[in-house]
Amino acid sequence: MNKRRLTEQQHRQITANKELKASQSDTDTYSGTVITHHGKTLIVRNEEGEDISCEIRQNLGTIVCGDHVLFQYNESDKAQTSAIVIASLERTNLLQKSGFGGKAKAVAANIDQVFIVCSLVPKPNSYLIDRYLVAAETMPARPVLVINKIDLLDETNEHVVEDINTVYERIGYRVLETSAKNNTGIDELQSMLAGSTSILVGLSGVGKSSLVKEILPDIDIRIGEISTASKEGKHTTTVSTLYALPTGGNLIDSPGVRDFSPVDLDKQKILHGFIDLKPYRGKCKFANCTHDHEPGCAIIDALEQGEVSRQRVESFRKMLADSAE
Repeated sequence: MNKRRLTEQQHRQITANKELKASQSDTDTYSGTVITHHGKTLIVRNEEGEDISCEIRQNLGTIVCGDHVLFQYNESDKAQTSAIVIASLERTNLLQKSGFGGKAKAVAANIDQVFIVCSLVPKPNSYLIDRYLVAAETMPARPVLVINKIDLLDETNEHVVEDINTVYERIGYRVLETSAKNNTGIDELQSMLAGSTSILVGLSGVGKSSLVKEILPDIDIRIGEISTASKEGKHTTTVSTLYALPTGGNLIDSPGVRDFSPVDLDKQKILHGFIDLKPYRGKCKFANCTHDHEPGCAIIDALEQGEVSRQRVESFRKMLADSAE
């Protein structure tokens, strides 16, 4: 009889339990949250709000921003400014992206809300937005769309804002318009962040770090400049970093990307991630329907009747094709 294979999450919890039990007999053990990392060094915030530089015990697996960990102070450090992480506790969820060679790369853990930030410059990419939405829905975490740099709105790009609002508010997503330059939407954003752990994601140059600086003006964050030639931003936030909010909760600023692809998605997970298409699941004439051309396809019928957005259906089809490669 084959033994049931343990999941990575179960392995992490077993390791945490063993380490906690072993540590209770000798050295005091403390809990904290990973706020960022620099190479092999983690910065962990303890329960008193102090930031501790920590090494990582071997064989703990990947530990990322937002992870809850157990650590012990180094016996030789009487000031208690350095420690070693001995265990990583069970996660509620994990945001990952496809990295080099298609390998999964963890971004951050234990997230309540994903704020997908786009801007008028660089121009929003609907397929990128939809991929972030699918990643958030399958974690799961609550997604919110943010159109930043709204101060650049004029007659040449007003249709972009109208299109985003029309497509995404129709299916139930919150769309927030912001500007760090003239403070538009900042109070509303702060209200939505209060009491939760949220992450800002999006392309380089959309102004995520500028928004963080408006919310937390006492924190020195380098703000990226837009490349005039390519209209793409320079990477200035190089690792995900968690900041405590004065209103309660935490805000994670993640590195800007030039692209984003969710990982480990099959056909059913992708369909689950498109909340506007889920009502048509299992209603197609053929069980192996590709939702592209088959007669009796419930999604094609809904598209023809104007019940769903063509843009969203095209994103869905492209994501299915990408996942099959």
